[in-house]
Amino acid sequence: MIGRPNALDYVVNAIPAHALLTQSPFLLVDPARAAAAQHFEQFTIPVWFATIAIQIAVLAWFWNSGRSARLRDRLRARIGSEFWVRFWFGALLALLDRAAAFVPMFFQYRMSWIMGLSDVLTRYWFGSWLLTTVIAMVAAGLLAAVVLGLVDRTHQWYAYTTAGIIGMTLLLTYIQPFALAPMFATYRDLPAGALQSELPALRARAGNVSVPVVEEIVSRRTHAGSSYVLGWGASQRVVISDTAVAGATQAELRFTIARSFGWVAANSALHLALILGAMLVLGSALAIFLADRIGFRRDDDPVSRLALVGALLGCVYLVALPFFNGYERDLDMAADQYALTVTGDRVSAIRGAVRGADQALQPVCPHLLGYWYFSTRPPAGERIPILQGRPRVCR
Repeated sequence: MIGRPNALDYVVNAIPAHALLTQSPFLLVDPARAAAAQHFEQFTIPVWFATIAIQIAVLAWFWNSGRSARLRDRLRARIGSEFWVRFWFGALLALLDRAAAFVPMFFQYRMSWIMGLSDVLTRYWFGSWLLTTVIAMVAAGLLAAVVLGLVDRTHQWYAYTTAGIIGMTLLLTYIQPFALAPMFATYRDLPAGALQSELPALRARAGNVSVPVVEEIVSRRTHAGSSYVLGWGASQRVVISDTAVAGATQAELRFTIARSFGWVAANSALHLALILGAMLVLGSALAIFLADRIGFRRDDDPVSRLALVGALLGCVYLVALPFFNGYERDLDMAADQYALTVTGDRVSAIRGAVRGADQALQPVCPHLLGYWYFSTRPPAGERIPILQGRPRVCR
């Protein structure tokens, strides 16, 4: 069961065009849903920060207590290869980090379920958590083993590491549509109908953007709709959830696809991948720089201090994330303007923004911390007035 269109969809469908073009977002978005969104945000922000703080604190404690060095010694006593010692040390650090955050992450999931944003059963959520943990362990283990191996072999290890991180970020983003994303989601061609028949004309108006448009099956997990672009370059796919296809009007879907074509035309996915790679490099360099300014324990070596570097990297992440999200919001607004140029349909653009805020339980004007850390797209109080050609209602 997709569960769309639902009662909220019918209410949004009934909003007159004049109201969409002239009224404040506080009047357009359902007041009860907006209030619930604020209450949900009041829960989400402290729990999320608690999750990050626990992860940072556990890694710092693990190093400062000497347990990091003892784990290294036990691995060396049992494993003959230094490569695999480093791999398992990095993997076990990732496991420790994920285990420390399990309880607050589970609370976040349960709150999402209670608020009707997630329909995932607990056993499936736990299975997904386990799979993500295994992937994190493998990634952390390989990163620790390869980077420390380069440090042993060459003074230019930082140059090779920089090239490797950026190259791997680009590679993983490129292969995501056909090698990674299908492991976690199901995709299919858009259902036959008016939307399919309009795609050729829409592509022509958008400058002959030829990327495929597919539907993602999310109705087993949530009723909220979503749309995004996977991959970069020739691997790109425009993805629209089955809930969005079922709940939105044809005009809204047309605008959604047009804004995705704008994302593709601007190479925004490639820019984001490059920025992400650069931030990973700079963040790691800063974490290592800060770690070098902290005194060594008598039992320290580069392996045992990985726990300290991980804790400092978490601190750097807290500082860097708002800048990354701000950049992504700017790209998203540029995609909106592109879609307006292609379709000229402000009414459907605003209706879609109202529908998204209602269905996904998004605050009209989020708290400053919520805006910095959670808003990868402009909130309704920012997006709707811009689409109306008016000043933003949020600070």
